[in-house]
Amino acid sequence: MSGEPKPVPRPTPETRPYWEATRRRELVHHRCDGCGAGSQHPRAVCACGSTDLTWTSCTGRGRLFSYVVVHRLEPVFADEAPFVLAIVELEEGVRLTTRLVDVPADPAALPLDMDVELRWLERGDVNLPVFAPAGPAGA
Repeated sequence: MSGEPKPVPRPTPETRPYWEATRRRELVHHRCDGCGAGSQHPRAVCACGSTDLTWTSCTGRGRLFSYVVVHRLEPVFADEAPFVLAIVELEEGVRLTTRLVDVPADPAALPLDMDVELRWLERGDVNLPVFAPAGPAGA
């Protein structure tokens, strides 16, 4: 099964700028020019009703907000289980659902609020943002 190609995201008009940024290995999020709220999920209208949204670069640093250890997958992903599906809160205040890599899929190794940093998982011509535990400052 591991030889099968893994599914990759298909950009829509709303998500195209996001996926184009990931090709450059840049993580971006929407920032509302009206109220200042940020959102990781591409949208046409902010919760405040404003349509003035700007794509803004992220630092790629954050903290582990929540997670689940996934043990069972569709056959095409069976060689990847178990893995950690996480919610990361970025320094910019937005949260995104992502994979946590370079750490055991064991709750003992996954303290909430753990500092994490951006890594990239290449899937064909698509780069997927994933996160790993942050190294020591200055590393």
